[in-house]
Formats: sequence, C-alpha cells, structure tokens
Amino acid sequence: MVLALVAPDIVTKSRRTRQRFVETLERNLREALGRAGIPFELDAAGTRFLIRSEADDAAVSVARHVFGIATVARVEAVLPADPEVIARRGGEIFREAVTGKRFAVRAKKLTRYPFSRQDVERALGAALNGPGKVDLTRPEITVFVELSGDRALLFSDRQPGAGGLPAGIQGRALSLISGGFDSAVASWRMMRRGAELHYLYCNLGGIAHERMVLQVVKVLHELWGFGLRPRLHVVDFVPLVAELRSRTDRRLWQLVLKILFYRAAAILARKERADAVVTGEALGQVSSQTLPNLASLDRFAEMPMLRPLLGHDKNEIMAEARRIGTAPLSERVPEMCGLAADRPAVTSRVGVLAREVEKIPAELLRRLVEERRTIDIASVKAEDLREPYLFVEEFGEASVVIDCREPEEYRLWHLPRAINIPAAELVEGFRRLERDRRYVLYCTFGTQTPLLAERMQQAGYEAYAFRGGLAAVRRAAGEEFALLL
Repeated sequence: MVLALVAPDIVTKSRRTRQRFVETLERNLREALGRAGIPFELDAAGTRFLIRSEADDAAVSVARHVFGIATVARVEAVLPADPEVIARRGGEIFREAVTGKRFAVRAKKLTRYPFSRQDVERALGAALNGPGKVDLTRPEITVFVELSGDRALLFSDRQPGAGGLPAGIQGRALSLISGGFDSAVASWRMMRRGAELHYLYCNLGGIAHERMVLQVVKVLHELWGFGLRPRLHVVDFVPLVAELRSRTDRRLWQLVLKILFYRAAAILARKERADAVVTGEALGQVSSQTLPNLASLDRFAEMPMLRPLLGHDKNEIMAEARRIGTAPLSERVPEMCGLAADRPAVTSRVGVLAREVEKIPAELLRRLVEERRTIDIASVKAEDLREPYLFVEEFGEASVVIDCREPEEYRLWHLPRAINIPAAELVEGFRRLERDRRYVLYCTFGTQTPLLAERMQQAGYEAYAFRGGLAAVRRAAGEEFALLL
C-alpha cells in the first residue's frame, strides 16, 4: 500500500475549490498509474490517497511525478488504532531499521480517540528505544504513524512529491519552446502551477533540430504531463530570418526576432484559446534579456508574457533541468536563436524597434503560422523518436544492466543485478565504463534511456534501451528469473 498526501497549496483552498482540485488530482493520478501499466486500486480520503498495488515501489516512483502530490510513502504496516498494538507490532517491524541509529516517532490523528498522539509516540518510542536511541531534533530515521478510523498506517520512508497544483486546473498557456535548458524548465514550472500547456517551436534549424525539440517535449509530457494532451506546433521561421537579415539593422536582429516570436505566439495563442505565453527568458542572461530590452519587447507583446525563470541564474536552471529529467536532452540542442551580430544592442527604443519590425511582411508571418505542423505529443511513441536498433526486450545474461532512476527510487526496487547510475550522472560519466561490455538501460517510463543509449552508441559502446518502463522491466524480470530457477 502507498500513501500519497495532497500538496499544501490545495489543502488551504476553500472547500468547494479544494474538492475540485482533489478530483482533478485523482484523475491525473489514475492516469499516471494506468500509463505506467501498474495494476492498482485507488481510494481517496479527504486530502489523502491510498494506492493498493502489488508493485508498491513502482507506484511510489510514478506518484512522485504527479503535480499536486506533496509526499509519497510506502506503508510498511496497517495495524489496529490501538497504542499497545502499535507499540508491540511497530517495535517488531522497525527494530532492525533503527538499530544503532537515532530515531523519532511522529504520530498524527485524523479522527478522535481516547488517547493522544503523544501517547502513541511514547509507546512506540519506548518499544524501539534500546536498539536505537531517541533523538527528536536530529533523527536519522523517523517512524510515522497515521491514525484514521479503526486503523493505523506505519511508514518510515516518506519521499517528496512534485508539489504544486494539479495539471490543467489553472487555464491554458502556450510555451515558446526551443528545446534548451531554459524553455524546458520554464514549461515545467508552469505545468507545476496547474497550467494546461501547449508548445510553439519556431524552427530555425531544420528537421534535425525539430526532432530534438520534440524529444524534450515528449519527456516533459511522459514524466510530468499527467492529465494533459499537449500539442506541439512547428512554424518554419527560416523565411522570416532571411527577410530579417536582408532588411533590418544588424544590431537589432535579436530583438526583432524576439518580437516575431512573440507575434507568432500571439496569433497561435488566440487560435488555441490560450490565456498567456510562456518564455524561458532570465534577466541579463543574453543581450536581448536585459531589463531595458525586456521592457521594450513587452510593448510589442499582444498576449501576457509569463517568465517563470526571470530571477534565476544559469546554474540554478541547469540544476533543475537535471532534476526534472530534461538536461540530457537539452544539452544536445544547439543554440539557433543567437543570430550573429557584432555588439548586439543591450538597450533599445520602442520607436526604433517598431520601424525595424515593420520592414518584415506581416502577411508572411501570418501565412507561416497558418501553414504550421501540429503534433499530438501523447500519440508519439518512444520508438518513433529513435531508430529501432536502440531498443531491446530482454536483458541477456552477459549484459550490464543500468537502472537510470534516482537513488531513492532505486532503493525501493530494482532489478536484482542492476547497478544504479542516474540519468544525469550517466550522461556525464559513461565514458568511465568498460568499452567491451554490453549495456542495457532502463528508467521509470522508458523515455530517457533511448537518448542515453544513443549517446553511448555514438561513443562506441554497445548500449541499448529496454523497451517500455518499469512495469515492463518487472514483467521481464519475473519471466527471466523464473527460467533461471
């Protein structure tokens, strides 16, 4: 059994709003578990969800990626709501875990009882004191007891969830996506705050670059987009850049290009009935993102421009990209928006910019937006993004199996012979691995490992991505080890 708690941002809402948010969160959670192929039963109780599944470890990994979930824990015991029973059985269950360590017991009552939560904490603490040492300020292990009705749930490994608000609850927005670190993280942050996000890619780099951008959007959707059905709109910007280069002031190229991006986004946002446009702009990161230039650019915006990364520096953005799973993809995406110019303008006047923009045929921009291609992200399969030779459906006895999930997920469950190298670490350090071995990689949803396997192949390694996510790994593991017995 898995216990998932609703994020505080939802709990503090009014009763009617909270109910609507929790109902949306429940739908999204059901979709996440179903998409991962995990058999489950889900019970909603106020601001808590109980997930019953034979694959609790996989359920924890998936639930942590659903926006609106604050914490997730694998329940280690379900006991009668009786302090004596909790102390006796809890002492047996957690004795080994606390042996030689500092520990604390934290109890929470959701219904009324003839005893206090302190009574429960003291009883279980006394049962564990000896093998372990009570330390309420700096515990190495915390045992949680949650009492509701006639039962008590006991658990110790409480992991952080995605937090935020349920995806899709806060209206629709259009993200200007380039595939780089900034636009991917900005998109994730807006999804986390409940936006129904769709994407516009203004293509300056041809089909190869488009494929990279599509991969980034696909990973965002697969890992985090539960409850959403995003579309990626691809607009060919090459003709506009040709006009810009031939007609406008070289020092203003970057700013004029940004205005064209904004205007294309505004045209599309109105068609998509979006409320705002999202960008990955961060203050002072490049010449077009100085405060004077951003102030001038906003005068040309025909829709509200949301910049969730405005106060972040590059290191912070890259760290978050690694955490959300887009960094291995984004680091491969070339910078296509940086038009060559000597001494680009770091300040600008609205009137001067307006005259430059007028040199670009407005009809050309409208026509290119009308001729855009639209991709349904949910219908794109991982194998559509990678060549078939990247995938395998069995591990093979001689292979080195690499679990590319985060360490806390690896500890919950992993293929018995798998080693743990998280995706962000593998992309940086795979060259330290032996070149004469065969490697098979797996992750939660099977969307990150094709990229990693491809990079390793390009460097001369025999590496493959296991087709499917964690549920497929578990099925294959059961069949493989049954044959070995």
